[in-house]
Amino acid sequence: MTPAAGKERKTEGESSRPRPEGVSRWLPFAGLDSRSAWLRGALLIGCLLGMVISYRVWFTARAFPLLPIFNGFPILTPPLDNCLFGAMLAALVVAMWFYRTGVVFFLAASFFAYCQDENRGQPWLYMYWVMLLLTLFPEPDASVACRMAISVAYVWGGIQKLQPAFFRRVPDWFVAPAATQWHLPDAIVHLLSWSVTCAPIFELFIGVFLWTSRFRKAAIVAAMLVHLMALLFLGPLGRNYNAVIWPWNVTMIIMIIALFGGLAQSRAQSATTNAFDNLQNFTALRRSWPALVIVALYSFLPVLSYTGAWDSYFSFTLYAENQSKADIFVTEAFASRLPSALRAHVHKLRQDYNPQFQGPFVLDFQGWGMTELSVPPLSEPRSFLRIFHYLGRYSKESDDLRMTISPRQGPVVFYQGDFHLVIPPPQ
Repeated sequence: MTPAAGKERKTEGESSRPRPEGVSRWLPFAGLDSRSAWLRGALLIGCLLGMVISYRVWFTARAFPLLPIFNGFPILTPPLDNCLFGAMLAALVVAMWFYRTGVVFFLAASFFAYCQDENRGQPWLYMYWVMLLLTLFPEPDASVACRMAISVAYVWGGIQKLQPAFFRRVPDWFVAPAATQWHLPDAIVHLLSWSVTCAPIFELFIGVFLWTSRFRKAAIVAAMLVHLMALLFLGPLGRNYNAVIWPWNVTMIIMIIALFGGLAQSRAQSATTNAFDNLQNFTALRRSWPALVIVALYSFLPVLSYTGAWDSYFSFTLYAENQSKADIFVTEAFASRLPSALRAHVHKLRQDYNPQFQGPFVLDFQGWGMTELSVPPLSEPRSFLRIFHYLGRYSKESDDLRMTISPRQGPVVFYQGDFHLVIPPPQ
């Protein structure tokens, strides 16, 4: 059964109570059961806030280069880009009353906007986009599919963090405000750092045990703690960093409660009964094969991220230190030719450097991207190359501009002008 099917199947009754009959039909989501209303409202408002905060990435009149999905893809110039952005925001608002119409328009328009610039394919937008698509299916397929999408995000978030770079870099960086801004005792700072070190296990626990009656409440509480901790350390009281993910963390809490809250069974019910109920959920989803295909792709495509065949941003690698990386090296003469806004992101290397592959100054293009786009730019080799070629316009000497790319898999590659060289790993 597809989203365009006629009458929807009966909505799940688990603990989703319909709204009172006296509620005006002009209120948002009037006539919809409370569980679905909370889910849809969280998705729409969370997506709306994320797009408003990241408004710069949706405009084409900017210094940071666009990354179209292929060369020659049509790019809307001002004021058409502004109109498209406004129409997408309006569609999210309209969807609160005319859900299917608003969501279908938003999905189509946002996909077109993404094709103009892949930097717009942020992790939060990807999750919202997939889940909004899943909510167009009839119940109970929509709820089951969205539950699977949420649990998959936690499972993959944990898996992607299970690698040395995360444990080496992220915990101390994440909790640094506890020491530098809040001046907490060292013992508490170490305890907080240890809790971040355990984040992969927490996320795996959440993703798996949301489906069990015995540990579901614990998984919900764990999810709330994870997101509240992220808000505390990355929000205004902490690093005040990447504001676009603040509403995402709140939205995740609301969606967890809307999708899994109230599903816990009584103590008298056995684990066998719970497994049977879960089997019924999956069986119901199988009857709507397009939803099953979407969930399957969403669940298994992240495997390809390890070979670079699927984007890290679509594979739940946020704050996992498990993405491709690049360093752009420049000379002082090159830096002097840059516009002042871009020159502010050039920093002198503090350590000795290899003059064969590096330079005396490094250009923090990630910081430049955050300033220009209000979101982190895409961390993929094709994006690094687009930035490198864009900066080539300021180069006059062969050694003015250099770049090294460390892909998720494979050797480091060195670029200088039109020349590139695979750097063999140290023996």
